[in-house]
Order: sequence, then C-alpha cells, then structure tokens
Amino acid sequence: MGTGLCDQPGGHRPGHHPLSGVATLPGAGAHLWRREGLTREVSFGAESVGRSGTRFPYENHPHSQRDKETTVITEIPRSEFQDRIKRVQEELAKRHLDALLAFGSEAEPQYVRYLSDHWPAFETAAVLIPVEGEPMLLIGPESLTFAQSRSKIDKIRQILEFRESAEPEYPGAQLDTFTSVLDEVSGGRGVKRLALVGYPIIVAPVYEGIRAAMAGGELVRADDIINSLRKVKSENELALMREAFRISEKAIEAILNQIKPGMTETQVVGIAQGTMYSLGAEYEGHPLYVLSGRNSANAIGRPTSRKLVEGEIIQLNIGARVGGYSSSVGRPIVLGRITDEQRKFLQMGLDASARTMEVMRAGVPARDVAVAVQEFITRRGYGDCILYGPCHGIGLMECEPPWIETNSDYVLVENYTFQVDCFLYTKSYGARWEDGVRVTRDGVEQLSSYRREIIVV
Repeated sequence: MGTGLCDQPGGHRPGHHPLSGVATLPGAGAHLWRREGLTREVSFGAESVGRSGTRFPYENHPHSQRDKETTVITEIPRSEFQDRIKRVQEELAKRHLDALLAFGSEAEPQYVRYLSDHWPAFETAAVLIPVEGEPMLLIGPESLTFAQSRSKIDKIRQILEFRESAEPEYPGAQLDTFTSVLDEVSGGRGVKRLALVGYPIIVAPVYEGIRAAMAGGELVRADDIINSLRKVKSENELALMREAFRISEKAIEAILNQIKPGMTETQVVGIAQGTMYSLGAEYEGHPLYVLSGRNSANAIGRPTSRKLVEGEIIQLNIGARVGGYSSSVGRPIVLGRITDEQRKFLQMGLDASARTMEVMRAGVPARDVAVAVQEFITRRGYGDCILYGPCHGIGLMECEPPWIETNSDYVLVENYTFQVDCFLYTKSYGARWEDGVRVTRDGVEQLSSYRREIIVV
C-alpha cells in the first residue's frame, strides 16, 4: 500500500455509493447485516444534529434492548479458563515442549489475562503451564493479595524479576526463583524445552532470569500457540465485546451531545471516561483519541490541551473495556461548517469502511480483502493517503493479531473479530472510520454501527 501523503485527493459525488447494487450509505447509525449476499439497512436515528441541547436518538439502536437488561456477563467463567489451559497442554504435547511461559504487563496483559484473568498493576506477571499438571501464576513481590482475589489459577508464586520498574530490593522477602518454579512445575524432572509467549513485550530482567534458569535448555518462541486460540471468540467473549461496544457508542453519543468549540481535546476525553465508567466499563479499551485539526493526521497519538476550533476535523476514537475485552469506535466529526474537500475526504473513508465489510465473510482470503479495499481507495484518487491495511484483530487488546494486509496468507474464519479501521491522512488532516465486526458465514455482524455518516455538529 502507498505510504505517501495525499496532496491531490480525488473527488467523489457525496452520498453516492460506488458498489453495484448497494444504495446510498446508511443514515444515522444504520446497522448493516449481510445474509445470502444481501445488504439491508436498518435505520435507528435521525440525521439532524446540533449543539443547542439536541440529543441524538438511540432507542432504535441494535444494542438498545441490552440497555434495559439487568443481567450482563462481566467475566469469563472459570471453566473456560480451565479449557484454555487444557488446549495449551495438548499443543505442548504435539510440539514436544515441556512447558509454556506466557508474559504480561499492565499495558500488555493479553496473554496472562487470557490464561488466568489476572491483570498486572505496576508489576509484570506470567503464567507457567507444564505439559501435564497444574498451571502456575508468577507475580512480583507486591501483587499477592490482588492476584489471589482475581486469578482463576490457584497456584501463585512470587519472583523478584516481576517487580515494578523502580526495582526495590525487598530485603528479607521470601521469594521463589525461576529455577525453583521450573523444578516445581515439572515435578523435579526439569524443563528442557520451554515455550515462550509474549516475545515482543517481555522485559529484559524476566527474559534474562528465564534464560539463566534454562542454561543448557531450549527457549522456543511460541506466541502462535496462544494467538491461534485467541482468534476464534467464544460466546462468552463475544458477549463481553458486545457490551464493551455498546458502552463505547454511548460515550460517543455523550460527546456529540456536549462537545463545543473552545473545549480542549482532553476535556472531551473526560466526557467519554465519565460515561463509560458510569455504564460499567472496567477501564478504557485503549488510550482514547480526541485529535483535532492537524493532530487528526496522527495515526496514533494522545489528546492535548489544544482547544477545538470550528471547521476543523476532530477525530474521535473511543473504547471501553469490559471483563478484559476491548472495543473502539472511531468517528471523524466537524464543528460548524464543513468544506466540500473535507466532505469528499470523509466520504471516501466511510465508503472504504463499507467496502471492507462488503467483502468480508468466512472463507475469504484475508489478502483479497486488503487488495480489494486498496484498489477501491486508489481508483478514487486517494491511494497515497493509505498507511496500513483495513483491519486488525480485536479482543483482549484493541489491536491484536491477525492483521488484514495485502501480504496476509490466511483465510477468514467464523467468529474471528476485527476492527474495520479505515484511516486516511493528508498533510493537513486525517480521518479514521472504525467499527468492530464478527466474521460470519455470510458476511459480518457489526459490533458497532452508531452514526455511520458524516457528522457535522
């Protein structure tokens, strides 16, 4: 895909959808369902917006019935964690590996949380799984009572190398070592071949401690063992993700009801945070984006104290986390009047997002999706505005494997979950339309769909 800046974006007739047999893009928050090759539009809101107290309709949203329910799943049951451990052990046996160690941190908890439900705070952690026998949660010196209250793994051991980055020494503390836990988990037989999961994120003290304890043994990079299990989502995982997306859409709605010129980017983030936590989010699904003006061209970034100005594109990316599972809803908006150039640019991104969903279904090669979207954008004259592929996985992390790129070599499978993440940028501004989807046999289930339209507030 192109990586340059788009100086001469091509034109496109507003409101016209270029796909054969597909009508104008859905109005306020339409929900797209694909069954037997058909696209049906289900409208759930009016298109008029305003800053003078106007509230945006939500009652017909596909998630609205869940708003009224009193029972919502908040965590994965212990039995599902036990099944995950069993499946890991089966794979270890196939590969003739003695044990697996999966690393996690506060910022990158995915592997540890997937196997134990423990989410480290300040310290790091790991899960140690023998090919046979009981798994073990490894933590730092200060996390014991916290881990005992959360972990679905009962056997917990403390090791100095998992301490916080300030590196206190804890004189007199009775701690285990990597040598002692490897000996314990193997029943004294020793671990000759250890699978290591979390290679891109593991910290040096932990890696060096493992390597020293494994002197004469073999460390095998094995991220794929856990990544393969995480790709296909269970019904419990999907329930948590649907709730996370519902909360995220409510946060977007709250922003649109309150945003106004003169607010800072961080003040707008505060609106989203207050809404998400009041509705039951355990945390944010990712660093929240409110990026205005030139900041909107940042593919990744952080909100600042910059004040919002009428006529500029403001990029919103809002995501909640529920039971460990993340979400993200991306909407570019404009305060006040929108220019023709901005409208064409935003329409391009919205059309590319719709095109991505049109070609996704179980059995389709991921590469074909990326190529189709790249060609679609390039034909419209925006090829140099592309930075990355149109989708990435979502689950315990807002951005996780697999990506959908032009060199991908796998096919889509039912219950894979993705973020359809169409980001385009120029020298002056950028825009990202982002929604979660679940792959089905006939297309996709949209996990978010609120106000998929050009939004002028």
